[in-house]
Amino acid sequence: MEHLLHYVWKHKLFPLKVLQTTNGLPVEVIDPGLQNPNAGPDFFNAKLKIDGALWVGNIEIHTHSSDWFRHGHDCDKAYDSVILHVVSEADTEITRSNGEQIPQLLLTCPENVQLHYHELCVADQYPACYPILASLPKLTIHSWLTALQTERLEQKAQLITQRLKHCNSNWEDAFFITLARNFGFGLNGDTFETWAGLLPFRALGKHRNDLFQIEAFFFGQAGLLEEAFLKKEQEDEYSLRLRKEFRYLQRKFEITQVMDAGLWRFLRLRPENFPHIRLAQLAYLYQKPCRKCVNYCLLMLLLIGIIIIYSAGLLRRKRNRWERGHRT
Repeated sequence: MEHLLHYVWKHKLFPLKVLQTTNGLPVEVIDPGLQNPNAGPDFFNAKLKIDGALWVGNIEIHTHSSDWFRHGHDCDKAYDSVILHVVSEADTEITRSNGEQIPQLLLTCPENVQLHYHELCVADQYPACYPILASLPKLTIHSWLTALQTERLEQKAQLITQRLKHCNSNWEDAFFITLARNFGFGLNGDTFETWAGLLPFRALGKHRNDLFQIEAFFFGQAGLLEEAFLKKEQEDEYSLRLRKEFRYLQRKFEITQVMDAGLWRFLRLRPENFPHIRLAQLAYLYQKPCRKCVNYCLLMLLLIGIIIIYSAGLLRRKRNRWERGHRT
């Protein structure tokens, strides 16, 4: 039933009446958000109006309201951003980790969706325009793909430029943040970039020849050594040494901001892609004996940046020429 509710919410197949919370407040769905297949709330960045007030945040969907507590969301800070809980049966009130109550919406699944759910899911896997692609002229498809390629290259160039500006034109810092993001792949990419942006690179540079201290920096700044994340039964001699070393480095360099470990995601990840493994690999790469490798990668990043910027401009001119010729 929960999967049916996901489909109904995603496509806004709501009943022909004013939506209301379980407390009677009117709800207007402006944007249902982006579906999240991984750990965390079911839909990101939804936009709603509840009792006339605009809310932007995440949506969680369950069959029963009590599933919220059964899954432990009331203690998980990753779900504090939920602005609406959508259920088919409201059997209890729900709260965030700070005890604040979350509005709930009672949503039913239309009968025709229940009967044709599997067919609809198969159709939902493809872009809405896929049936007409075969009938389009090859020149139109080629120009469309060229435009998409241009936009993709422009986006990459803009991201590198933004990171470089954030790092005060320090290419090595910008490279490391870009590298860290790619170590997180799609699932933890944003989290790795946030973590790398918090690293005190000048302080790190003073301990670059000591792998243990680099690991203490990396794991500590990621929040993975905090007592709230590392439970008593998970502690071992090495993790305790890392925590002690990080506390010393915190005081030495006056580091006050540590990332929330709840931002890291583990669901649907292979063990070799867990953040712990990736951070340890990054620490080894960052160590001083790997300096030649880092310098080589930095040079490659510079070349890639130049190629991206040049190619984006070249493709943009090519697209403009094609559009002018097509209009005439």
